[in-house]
Amino acid sequence: MRMSPWLTVLLLAGAGCAHTDDATAKPERPKWMPPEGACPKGALVQMERLGLKPGDKVPVIVDAIQDHPGPARYNYSFVIALPRDEGETKLPGARIGGRLFVTKHRVFGRYDRVFLPESGAMSVPFCGVLLDSRWDRDGEGLVAYPSPMKGFSVVQDNTGVILVVDRYP
Repeated sequence: MRMSPWLTVLLLAGAGCAHTDDATAKPERPKWMPPEGACPKGALVQMERLGLKPGDKVPVIVDAIQDHPGPARYNYSFVIALPRDEGETKLPGARIGGRLFVTKHRVFGRYDRVFLPESGAMSVPFCGVLLDSRWDRDGEGLVAYPSPMKGFSVVQDNTGVILVVDRYP
C-alpha cells in the first residue's frame, strides 16, 4: 500500500510534536532577573578559608550608607553590606562588597568580595546573593516598591541575608 505524500508529511509532523516532560527541566527564568553567572575566580577557596560554604547565610544591613532603622531606597549601584550581630557572627568586623540590581518590584544583590578587618583595604573574592529572610523565600531578592525618584526602588527596611553560593543563580 502506497501512502500519499500529504499523509506522510502529517505523520512526520505529528511525530515531531511528540515529547516527554523532562523531570529536570527548570521553570523559565523571569526576564526581570539578572542573568546567571559564575563566581569570581578563587571565591570558593577564599570562602572555605573564612569558614563559609554554599548554603550559609549571613544577616546584613544591605548598604552601609543606609545604616538606619526603617525603609531604604536603592538604585543600581555598588554597595558595602555590614554583617549584623545575630547569634554566631560570621565574618566579624568584615564588610561585603557587591552590586545591586533594581527593578520596580525587586532589589537583587550579587556580592563578590569581602573586605577583612585585618587586611585594611584589601579584599578577597566572595560569592553571595541577597535574600529577604522575612517573606521572600524564592531567592529573587528583596520585595520592593517603585520610588518617585527615577531608577530607585524602596524596601521596607534596610536588612537582608546574604546567601553564600557557588554560582550566581
